[in-house]
Amino acid sequence: MFRIRNISSISNPTFIVLALFLLINQKSGAQDVSFSQVYSSPLYLSPSFAGFTSGGRVALNYRDQWPGISNTFRTFAASYDEYFGNYNSGLGLLFLRDDQGGGQLVTQNLGIVYAYELAVTENIFVRPGLQFKYAERKIDPSRLSQVGPDGEVFPWINAEFPIEQYHKLDATASAMVYNDYFWLGATFDHLVKNDIGFTDVESDIPMKTVVFGGAKWVYQKPSRFRDEQSATLAFMYRRQLDFQQLDIGAYWYANPIEVGIWYRGIPGVSSESLVNNDAIIFSLGINIGPVHFAYSYDLTISGLAGYSGGSNEFSLIYRFNRGPVVNIPRGPIPCSEPGTGMGEKGSNYRPQRRTLF
Repeated sequence: MFRIRNISSISNPTFIVLALFLLINQKSGAQDVSFSQVYSSPLYLSPSFAGFTSGGRVALNYRDQWPGISNTFRTFAASYDEYFGNYNSGLGLLFLRDDQGGGQLVTQNLGIVYAYELAVTENIFVRPGLQFKYAERKIDPSRLSQVGPDGEVFPWINAEFPIEQYHKLDATASAMVYNDYFWLGATFDHLVKNDIGFTDVESDIPMKTVVFGGAKWVYQKPSRFRDEQSATLAFMYRRQLDFQQLDIGAYWYANPIEVGIWYRGIPGVSSESLVNNDAIIFSLGINIGPVHFAYSYDLTISGLAGYSGGSNEFSLIYRFNRGPVVNIPRGPIPCSEPGTGMGEKGSNYRPQRRTLF
């Protein structure tokens, strides 16, 4: 099944309804969903973020893509993870549900995530990570639709498939290096090749490669009488078969507010024969005690600008610590809670408290 997540040169919105299912009978790869709030869905970005906390963390994410066009994409993710200091390990669970076409095509994943933390030096740490997941993918022929010559939408005639549901196992691997002021990592998803075609034509999900990273500049250091103020530059590049995309942006933080602006696209580079110029993303987050809430809006700048209605995304993160709260510093990653930082020396150079999303 083919997925069109980022289309930059299409001007006719009725094409979206057709394209969701136009390639059902062709050999094609699927493209995974991508959250605009990259670091508010940490386990989805990389298994290396499992247990990237000083206690436990619950994250909820919801994305409504192109609400101006009916029956497009809605995605929900929920995760829980925790750090186990005695084992230098983080463990978590991740659930993802992706709904395309108002229930016409639904993908659900449930995975267990593990990361191990290794101190390379006193201030530099490496985190390899793994995820093993159970994936379900199903199509509902009764919901399929097509567009007539005059633009009218009506049910797909004779929509029958030999197979309407799949249950598969999949795996993800990752690695990340970081200190108090930078981080850099890579994720390799869909390491297990699975046929997910609903016809007799083979169709698989190609491996996805994600490279992410960033750096933070603290221009007002925290103290007893004032909070930290900082600016962070970050990026995420992903490639899946012939599709490639770059998200690059900046965050400004002054407790309890975090403001971000991102650009999605690769100017001058075409992807899947389309101009790769997708959206400007604006985000606003607030920390209230152990809770981080954020909203982001994707302002479409492609050929769909007059039709899509952009994209709305919400995230809610609840963090519960089991140690005393210390107010300095935050550490390098955006969407983090005040703490003493990931790079602080502890026994065997192990961080005693850690940055939280």
